[in-house]
Amino acid sequence: MKRGLLTLLERFAIAWEGLELWAAHSWRQSAPLRAQLAGHGQRISRHPLSWGTFYVSLYCALSMLALDRPVAAWLKATITGEIEGFFKIVTRLGEAQLYLIPAGILFLLLMLTAWRAPSPQARARWRQLAVAPGFLFLSIATSGLISNAIKTSLGRLRPRYWFEQGLYGFEPFNTQWGMNSFPSGHSQAGFAAMTALMVIFPRHAALWLSIAVLVAASRVATTVHWMSDAVAGSWLAICITIVLARWFRAKGWRVSYSSHSPL
Repeated sequence: MKRGLLTLLERFAIAWEGLELWAAHSWRQSAPLRAQLAGHGQRISRHPLSWGTFYVSLYCALSMLALDRPVAAWLKATITGEIEGFFKIVTRLGEAQLYLIPAGILFLLLMLTAWRAPSPQARARWRQLAVAPGFLFLSIATSGLISNAIKTSLGRLRPRYWFEQGLYGFEPFNTQWGMNSFPSGHSQAGFAAMTALMVIFPRHAALWLSIAVLVAASRVATTVHWMSDAVAGSWLAICITIVLARWFRAKGWRVSYSSHSPL
């Protein structure tokens, strides 16, 4: 029995040594690939928005061809009334006016207060306070205008046309609600607002991101939008908000109420 156990251990040791040699050889052989991946990673880190847009566009194209319809069909058959009801409540957080109106009013009030301030120092302080709501307003409004332009230009049919009539595709330059699915406006507004709030109040970034993801998911879960619609609207909002944050910083306008903001 001892001899058999020793033989088994010897075979295991030989196999382990062979595995180590194979792993070392494979690691050396993969050096060119690892170098290419490292170089690509550096390029992505230098231009994250450009590369992100490339990969999101690639994903959306593939999703339109192969993923959107199966996912929508599965959700339609799987989502219960209670879950759908929850997402119908959550989706209201993606209504642009929910943020545009208070942000616009607050910006105007702060600027009016700055205009009536008794000293240059007081005016500067009030104007600085007005930067954040102005940034929030611009982030949602700018990405919203771009989103609506894309919607009208592409004229993508919403899922209901596929469920009810078997129609799937595009009707370009169409203003009808049912034919402006791409990108999702609620996802765009939700992510624009929450990304802006991440810049303004970075300490609560996890909360803002969770809300944005839930809003985008609600558009897909309730089958009002295709999955690629929500992804495109979300990424568009992120890009525009980050670009605006960098522009504000270049102008010397402090957006964040915290010194820990990444932008």
